[in-house]
Parts: sequence; structure tokens; C-alpha cells
Amino acid sequence: MNKEHAHIRYIAVRCALALVVLLVFTRCVEPFELPESNFEEVFIVEATITNTNEFHTVKISNTAALGTSEAVPEQNASVTVLENDRAIAFEEIVPGTYRSVEAFEALPGTDYSLRIETQNGTAMVSETVRLSTTSNIGSVVAEKAIDENGIEGVNITVNSTDPSGESRYYRYFYEETYKIIAPRWSPFEAYVVTQDPLTVDIRPRQREERTCFKTVDATGSLLFDTTNQAEDNVVALPIRFIERRDFIIAHRYSILVKQLVQRRSAYEFYNDLQKLSNQGSLLSQNQPGFLIGNITVSGGTKKVSGFFDVASISENRIFFNYEDFFEDVTEPNYAVGCDVFLSPLLETDQFGNSPLALAIENETLEFFTDSGSPRPPGEGPFSMVPTICGDCNLLGTNIVPEFWID
Repeated sequence: MNKEHAHIRYIAVRCALALVVLLVFTRCVEPFELPESNFEEVFIVEATITNTNEFHTVKISNTAALGTSEAVPEQNASVTVLENDRAIAFEEIVPGTYRSVEAFEALPGTDYSLRIETQNGTAMVSETVRLSTTSNIGSVVAEKAIDENGIEGVNITVNSTDPSGESRYYRYFYEETYKIIAPRWSPFEAYVVTQDPLTVDIRPRQREERTCFKTVDATGSLLFDTTNQAEDNVVALPIRFIERRDFIIAHRYSILVKQLVQRRSAYEFYNDLQKLSNQGSLLSQNQPGFLIGNITVSGGTKKVSGFFDVASISENRIFFNYEDFFEDVTEPNYAVGCDVFLSPLLETDQFGNSPLALAIENETLEFFTDSGSPRPPGEGPFSMVPTICGDCNLLGTNIVPEFWID
């Protein structure tokens, strides 16, 4: 995990599940040692249903072969969630990822279980579980801070409390959205008018390319429990640290923090998974075992590692601008360097190609002017910048998110 995440203990769920091959975690059972040269393929199942009315997903894959770093998606499986006696079907939307055909929410006092049948006839079934205790997230706070390495930035923390004292086991995720403003944008763009004879001209831009937005899901989650505390309170738990010079906070930034309340068994599973992921290199030629969850397999020789959980979820979103914390310095640098240079003339090479025309057609260069009007068209030269500096759509989308507030 990079240093901007140094304040939290992430668990890289997908990667770690794909590589979780070091120990057999059982309570009171010694790990069974397999031959050192034996590589055992294992099903990996990721499935959490929440009390949010939405299309839920289940992910199924297989442990990666030796020498590879990614799990292999399990395709063409039949996936069903049983809600008491009602069957909710799932359909494959991308290889290995299955989404419910209808939106639904987990209800209190209702039994849920997961059923999977692979295309090769292997059946997997989870234990029956119920919705966990419901507890709303408290506040999300952003503050100017300096990390343990002496780097200045913004520290984002979460607070939560359950007066009933019944939650205790928490899991946090986040997604972040930030505004991108192309630093070398101009209202004009260059385009090739004709190829023979070769002519290039300038026109108003055809779409919004100055201001864009980017939404990124966190690659892991954070576990926290309050079992050693008298009260069920989460106080100033670090979720995210962003360096001052990181361009994602150059303008306006938003973070959506999600809190899951888990049952103890789910917490222990992911806590054991975290211990595995913290052991360093998990990609080893030896496979002593796998992490046991609440899903069993029949009808085949492969084992399954994963956990089917039904958890309550709550969310809290905040926004802030760069100048809210740093008023006496210039804003962070852009994602790349954006020097302006004069393009070659419209001369062609021995193959009849113009470097400028090719750059325009391949969208590697963008026309730029810092004045109110473009340079006169003609033979050039034209002021040009890398396209990423003049068109923000290379880093995000020009569609404003529905939740965005300026």
C-alpha cells in the first residue's frame, strides 16, 4: 500500500483472496501440511449483501496459477441468493462477476443463504445468516495534518457510535471523487480539413474538455472493533491521508465513506485474511492450505475460500476545496508535465505524412492558446500540448456526478 494510505490497515480483498494459500485458519485445529510442491486450485467467493436497496454482486474466481498475479474468473456459473424461501437469481455481467437480476435489500429477521453451481457441476452453499445489527455512521472529518514522515496533507477520519453496544465489529470502505481542470485548455481545437492538399484549421471545441470528474473505489477495506472498549465508539479512525501536492485535491474533492457492521464470524474471517496479506509475499510455490469461511463445496475435488455476509451499511459524504486548508501556496501540480511547444510545419515526410496532422488525428496533441483567439491558420507553426493537458476526458469524464455539489 502506498504512503498516502499509511494511516490505515487495508486488506486487499481480491488479491489476498486469490493468494490466500499460506495457513489453514481454524479455531483449535492445527494446519495440515501439504507436500511443498503441491499447487492446489481453490474457488474464491466474495459476497456481501447489505440493507441497501440495490443490485448486489457476487464474485467467483480461482486461485492464480504459479507465476501469475491475478485470479482466474469462474464463468457461466449459476448463482442464487435465497431469502427465506424466495430465490433471487444473479446473472454474469463480466467474467466472474454476477449481479442480481433485481434490486433488493436485506431485511431484519430474514434468513439468507448463497447457492452456486459451476458449469462443471460443482455445488457451493453458504451457511444461513441474518442481517447484522444496524448502526449509522457518525461523522467524516477532514483536517490539515502532517503524517509520520513529515509530509503535509489532509487527514480524513471517521467517527461512529452505537449506544446499544451491539455493533462492535466494523468494516470501512470509501470511494473518492475529484474535479479535474485541464491546465492547458483553450476554447479552440485543431483539425485536419483535407488530406490532399493537406490543410489544418482551427475551430471551437466540439465537447466539454476543460472540467471533468473522476470517481475511484478504494482497493481495500479497514477493519476495526470496539470489543476492548467500554463503549461502542469509533473515534477519529484514520481512513485516508492525501499529500498536499497530490493533484486529486488541486480543486474540489469528495469522499464517500461506507461503514459495514459485521457479525463476529465475518470479522474474524477478514481479520485472518488481513494477517495473511501482511505476511509479505503470498505468491509462493508452497500451498499449505486456505482460509476457511462459511461456504462449503460438494460435487468436486476443489475447495472453496470465501465468506457470505449480510451486513448493515451506512454512508457519509463530505466535500472540500484545496484552499480550505492551504491558502498560502499554489495548487498542486497536474498529473503530468504540460509544456507548450511549437508544432512542426505542415510539411510531409517521404511517405506523405505530416507529423502535425498525425498527432491531431491520433489525438496525441492538442492545440493551445493562452489568448482570447487562436493563431491565424495556415502553414503554422501551431502551439501544441499533450492531449492530456488540454482534454480532461483522458483522466476522467465530463459528465457531472449527480451527487456533486460545488
